[in-house]
Amino acid sequence: MAAVSKFGDVVVRAADPSEGRAVARLWRELWDVHEGWGGYVGTRDPRVYDELAERLSADARVRSGRPVLGRHVHLVAETAGSVTGQVEGWFDRHGVDETTPYTCEVRSLIVSSRARARGAGRALLQELGRIARQMSHGHSVVMAAEVLERNPAQTFYAKVGYVPVSWTARMETGGAFESLPGPYVARRALPADALAIAMLDPTLAARRRGQGDMRFDRPRAVDATFVGALASHIARPHGAHDQFEVVVVDAKMVVRANASLAVMTLDPPFVVARRALLGRFALDPALNPFLLVLPLVRFAQRMAYASGAATLELTDLDPPGGPLHEAVRLAGGAPWSRIVERYP
Repeated sequence: MAAVSKFGDVVVRAADPSEGRAVARLWRELWDVHEGWGGYVGTRDPRVYDELAERLSADARVRSGRPVLGRHVHLVAETAGSVTGQVEGWFDRHGVDETTPYTCEVRSLIVSSRARARGAGRALLQELGRIARQMSHGHSVVMAAEVLERNPAQTFYAKVGYVPVSWTARMETGGAFESLPGPYVARRALPADALAIAMLDPTLAARRRGQGDMRFDRPRAVDATFVGALASHIARPHGAHDQFEVVVVDAKMVVRANASLAVMTLDPPFVVARRALLGRFALDPALNPFLLVLPLVRFAQRMAYASGAATLELTDLDPPGGPLHEAVRLAGGAPWSRIVERYP
């Protein structure tokens, strides 16, 4: 892969070992503006950014002028001889279906405020897309980025051809301890629930594809291999960064919905905190979504709160106004971010 590409007066290339501090300054600018848009708080400790600069320089030395290291891509933009932007990409395939496109997740895209409107952001995404196509070796690849709702870059992504395919809401976790009326109760999944979860999975896959989200497998047949893999996943021990399944059962103990909950620790340069996410909502289509979403959300809030997370993100939602999105809104979720995608 070429180490340097030119887009007018913008040069896009791998970082040089001498540029760790310059890239760390961009990261600090990124976290500062994200905090202003409602993102997680970044540290103000200069020592953290000094350590980050050293790690970035060490990473550049290992790369030796190449932007790709394993599945990770790191590019910087240079204008007028200075580093003024950067982007990361994480290349992967989500699923087992060979027809599912590879995904290149766009991460940490930032162009310094002093150098915007010169095409650096577009150039970084264009070069990242070119590299992703090469990494896919002729297979389909989709570019995907998460953008906070209050981030003005929503307009930028739309201009360069990205379209929203998935939405995220967020809510606080404290105070969600009241008992809920009605016949539906949420609990942690058991290995015996694997078949019921597998039977619900096609509704999730169909919803994703219907929204244009191509990162995941199409609906697939339920077979013994799939059920066995789910049972093993549910039964395995769970660590601090692991996820586990939550189900909703009715009065007859029949599983009517499930979702995945993960609670993890944010590392520097964020202020160290706990982050909780509830996603992969799969609901019985014959029932009112709100009656199933509410116990899922309240259970996840309690679990997240007990794990030290002040907020809960509700991911993988349908568009605003859709039945799942509306159910999350009624449960107390507020718009927070969206996933935008395009084929490079």
